[in-house]
Amino acid sequence: MRILLTGTAGMLGRSLVPTLVRAGHQVVATDKDMREPFPWGVDGPRLAALDVRRESDITEAFGSCRPQLVIHLAAETSLEVCEGDTDEAFRTNAIGTKLVALACRRYNLPMVYISTAGIFDGLKEGAYTEFDTPNPINAYGHSKLEGEHYVEQLVPNHYIVRAGWMVGGGVKDHKFVSRILDQVREGSRTIYAVADKWGTPTYANDFSRCLTNLIETGSWGTYHMVSNGHATRFNVARHILDVLGRDDIELVEVDSSFFAEEFFAPRPKSEIMRNLVLDLQGMNTMRPWRIAIEDYLKTEFRDMLLLDLTAAELATSPSV
Repeated sequence: MRILLTGTAGMLGRSLVPTLVRAGHQVVATDKDMREPFPWGVDGPRLAALDVRRESDITEAFGSCRPQLVIHLAAETSLEVCEGDTDEAFRTNAIGTKLVALACRRYNLPMVYISTAGIFDGLKEGAYTEFDTPNPINAYGHSKLEGEHYVEQLVPNHYIVRAGWMVGGGVKDHKFVSRILDQVREGSRTIYAVADKWGTPTYANDFSRCLTNLIETGSWGTYHMVSNGHATRFNVARHILDVLGRDDIELVEVDSSFFAEEFFAPRPKSEIMRNLVLDLQGMNTMRPWRIAIEDYLKTEFRDMLLLDLTAAELATSPSV
């Protein structure tokens, strides 16, 4: 299948593009950020320019590519950027999605829209399912929900796929896991992590494989696609340090106010999701988050594990 993807220079695109290529699809990968022509490595396609906020870019891309499916990843995902400039949040996440959906409607194409757990208000006890009513509490969640509405209204054959706290990207990871690993590399003896917000980590590689399977089914609709289980940032940080074997680092539990100056956008107390529709259809291939993160660390950051192993071996070796 010939697939056009938007916003592929980000964390998810770096995983999804090679996954689709390995599955035998012809992939046209685009982004407005052209600093890296091969974000996924030289074995994948060369990145092409496309800004989803520009209708002319979309028209040109659809006309030259003639896709059979469109996967729309492009988004402004920084909650602080969205909260500080709501016009930009809606221009990219809502109107950008509308323009892509209109093009899909014009060419009678199916569309995949990647959404977020951030569309919920966080007040539910237990995990959110696809049958719960969204009620976003910040500009990011609101703008992404409006994108969902455009896809629902304009594209009959669509997948809306909601992800949780995305994990992945390797050395180019700039999210929570990398913040913890950076502090470990820098020699921090104390690390602080938030314990009053809950969510569901989502390993990009597992997500990419599950999504690749989903698009083959033609089972249109809205899906949650997260790693199984739930955690706080503190739980995730604890697991990272355990996998690395770094019991020499103190992990301190704090509440969100500790990082309020840096992360000022309101966040739901809970973004826990369950992949209920995938479960009910026998299509949930997402692994538990602890297993997925351990796999991620051992695959992408093995140098840190090896350093720890070498140190341990030296400490227990008899002196010469």
